[in-house]
Order: sequence, then C-alpha cells, then structure tokens
Amino acid sequence: MIITLRSPLSLCVTALGGGLLLASTAVAMTPPQLSPAAGARAGGYSGNPVDGSKGFGVVVENNAVLGSTESEGPIAIGGNLSFGPGYNVSLNSAGGYTAPGDSKPTALLVNGSVDFAGSSPTGVLKVLSGGYLKVGSLTGADVLNTDGNGASVNTQEVVSGAGYNSVPRIELNSQEPLSAVGPHPGLIDFDALFAAYRQRSTDMAACPTNVTLLDGNGVALPDQNVIPAGSNIKIHLSGSHTNVLHLTGAMLNNISELTFLDQPSSSGPLMIVVDTTATGGSFVWNTPNMAGLQKTAISSLLWNFPDATDITVSTGDSIEGTIYAPRALLTDVDPSNIEGDIIVRSLVHGPLIPSSGSAVNAGELHYFPFTATISCTSASPSPANTDIPTPSGSASPTSSSSSGSGTSSSTPAPSSDENEAHTHRPDLAATGTDPTQPEVLLGALALTAVGTATLALVRRDRGSRHR
Repeated sequence: MIITLRSPLSLCVTALGGGLLLASTAVAMTPPQLSPAAGARAGGYSGNPVDGSKGFGVVVENNAVLGSTESEGPIAIGGNLSFGPGYNVSLNSAGGYTAPGDSKPTALLVNGSVDFAGSSPTGVLKVLSGGYLKVGSLTGADVLNTDGNGASVNTQEVVSGAGYNSVPRIELNSQEPLSAVGPHPGLIDFDALFAAYRQRSTDMAACPTNVTLLDGNGVALPDQNVIPAGSNIKIHLSGSHTNVLHLTGAMLNNISELTFLDQPSSSGPLMIVVDTTATGGSFVWNTPNMAGLQKTAISSLLWNFPDATDITVSTGDSIEGTIYAPRALLTDVDPSNIEGDIIVRSLVHGPLIPSSGSAVNAGELHYFPFTATISCTSASPSPANTDIPTPSGSASPTSSSSSGSGTSSSTPAPSSDENEAHTHRPDLAATGTDPTQPEVLLGALALTAVGTATLALVRRDRGSRHR
C-alpha cells in the first residue's frame, strides 16, 4: 500500500494516525578533517563532482530506506537498507559497475546489511535489468537460488530460515551465484568518497554567482538577493562556461516557476548553490515548476547544498538535476519524481508507516547521471571547515532570512543528527502561515510525535550499523 501526501499537513495527520518510520537506522554526522580533493584548486573547483560514484545513480554514505516507489538506475548504500511493500531498483539500467569476478553489473550495493526487521513485513524489493546484488554482511539472512522443491530459480535474499519466496525479501530477475551476493564489504570506500564529496561541495560553494535573476517579463530583479514569494523567475545561461547561481533556501522556495531561456550543457553546465544556514542546515523544499528545460540538459544541472544537514522534499514539481548534499539526510515525501543523481549522507525515499506496512508515495528516481565538468574560480578563499555545521549543541543561527524578502545569509549553525527529527521543518513558520491556525497546531503535535519515534530509532540502531 502506498500513501500519497499532497502537503506537509497531510504528512502530519498520517504521523498522528500511525507513525512514520523516517529511517530504520541513523548515524551521527561528524564532518571529517577535510583535505584537498582531486580536482580542487585554490579559490575554486574544476572537475566532475560525482566522480567516484562508479556510475551508481544514488549514492548514500550511511543508511537508506527505499519505501516507495522505484529507482530506474543502480543504487549504492554505505550502511544498511530497509524497504517498503514494493520497490524496484534498476528498472531501466543496472549501471556500469561490475564487481571483480562477476559477469554482470551491480545494480544494488549494500555495504552493511539488509534490515529485514525494519522493512515492511510484506516487502518485496526487486533488482531488475539482470543486475546483481552485493551485500556487506549476511548476518540473519539466507541467499537462495533453489526453491522448496529444489528447482533452480532466480536469486533471492530472505530472512534466515524463512525459505524461498518468503516476505520480506529481495528478489533478482537473474540467477546470481550465491557466493557473489556476499558477504562483500568494502567494494566502495564510502568514508573516503564522502570526505571528497564534502570537500568538493565546499569548494564549489565558493564560486561566485554569474547568472542574473529575471522576472516574468525578462527584466533583471532590482535586488538580486530578494525574490518575492510566488515569483516567476527566468534565467539566461552561457554555453561557454560554468553557470553559477547562489540562492538561500527561502529564495528558492519563493520561486513558483523557474524558466530556462537557455539550456545547461556539457560546455555550459548550471550549478545552483543553496544556502540553508539561516535555518540551521534544515530545508523543506517546495519545488518550483521548471519550465523550458529539455531532458538532454538534465545531466548538466546540479543542486549543491554545501551546508545542509536535513532536506525534506515536501511538495511541488519534479526535481530536475543532480541533488548534491553529501552532509544531509534527504527525506522525500513528494509523489513527483527526482531526475538526476542523488549524493547524500542518508536517504529516506518514501517513509515507512509501521502500523500499516505501507509507505508514503515518494515518486520515482530517474537515471540521469551528471556528466558535465564544473569549473570556476572563487572571488574569495573557500569557506573554512569550521563553517560546517557540527552536532555540537543547540546553538541557533546568527543570521536569519525572511521568507517574504528571501534575503541572503551566510553563517551556519550547529546541528545534531539526534535532533534532526525535531528540527525537521524549522522554516514552516517562515512561510507566512499564522502559527495560531489549527492546522499549524496539529502539525506541531504530529511533528513532535514523529521526532520522538525517530529519536528512539536512532538510539536503537546506532549499534547495529555495519561499516
């Protein structure tokens, strides 16, 4: 059963009705001491920021919940996996990474283990396109390619002792040798990879804006740091260099429609840097309609969230382009699609609802690997690592941004993974909604319930993470 949420309020009501499992496991974020990454240069960046992904369309440093509905490309998870009642992986492509000794590409890589207990009790996750499954630990699981009658069948991973075709299960549409499934930890060094991703994100964030915001009539906004709520924004792009646009989270959410007068391209990619420091690294994304963008341009569009630690895709149109948020938990509750790579610390693609075994409809993940080179020189040195939000307490932001004005700010505030459920929607009050309305009061109560449940899950599962 898939639950579609059309608004943050419906998410709150669902939470009150049965509780949402936002993540089966979570781990504390401690940004590493960053060292210069390959491709980085003093005062800028040059390279493909997703290099090292081995062609996986979704790369998650820690744990992932695949609740609903599917990924058309391959997925790599550095921690543990739990899943919903029906989820497809690699619907259209198994990708290009083939593990040593294998004859087929790896469509789903789980560096930790499959969390069957944290999955839907009726869950079936299908690995398609003839791709293989790789698992770091098979503790509590059996891998089978013969059924109860001894007949040769396609490979499945099930709960230990449960038998072929039991649920929950992961099933392949190919017969993978049992020894090839696992245990195979360490095929990707996720710690080193995400240290590089975080450094690249920081380096790219230092590149100055060179894109002008135009209003619906094609006239430049008088103040490029202010976007009125509900705006129709147009942008011209250069085809000869990297296009860079800096927005705050409030500015981005004030855009109702973003119209592309020119296409991003391999020679002129677009990077949109989103600053979430005004809300302490948390961002509830109400995505704009993206008009005039051709499918061929998606692989040259990147959303860089250098300081975000908690992103919720809440409502709106499909997201076009790669989401590059290597420090963030990404929670998707929007039935619209995401078209592009996803690089995140943790992922919840459709929260599970334990009371019903169903999941929130979070749409589809479409496979558009980022293929362009980002090349830019900053006007000032890259931000120091001390500006990265760390889980060091309850300090509040030292600057703010009004949703009505959408003005920029630049001082990040600390955040804590243990508190991320409690600070999951800090900018809702800045949307102009009257906090005394019954809907808001109901939402606050529901979010408190969700936060309590998620915090308990965080503490329960930290000890179970396989690295």
